[in-house]
Amino acid sequence: MFPLEGEERRRAYIFFRGWLAPLARTCEDIDQFLRTDKRGFHWVRLREKFGSPSFAFQMEGRALVAINIHRPTEVHRYECEPVEGFDPVALAVDERVLQIEVELRSLCIVCGSPSEINNDRGPWASLCPVHRAEDDGPQGDMGSVWAAAQLKEGSVP
Repeated sequence: MFPLEGEERRRAYIFFRGWLAPLARTCEDIDQFLRTDKRGFHWVRLREKFGSPSFAFQMEGRALVAINIHRPTEVHRYECEPVEGFDPVALAVDERVLQIEVELRSLCIVCGSPSEINNDRGPWASLCPVHRAEDDGPQGDMGSVWAAAQLKEGSVP
């Protein structure tokens, strides 16, 4: 699910400690949907933007045609009628990815506790009250909070 990308064989993913357990459960769910036919499923992008998760994947199969509108505090999905030949497994994967994006919006990127996305302390971030209160950067930029949230390769047993 997590191939290395490009000639440099680098990762296109940013993992946060607080989001890791729900993301792992999502990967397990997707694996169950796909069963033995993995349909070429792989993540293309896993990152955060304006405090919200921004995930993209590729796989064979067609889900419903839909438009997802993401804003820092909300998600809207407008579904269309099923297209001919759509794959229900592709639809289940698509829905699960949307569910995890919505779920992670309310989880702290550092510890996974309930949180709220806002930018009252600098950049948009999904932080619980404890981690939002931390402010030890040189200009109140919460640099150490972001550093604590990001998982470095090889840092998880």
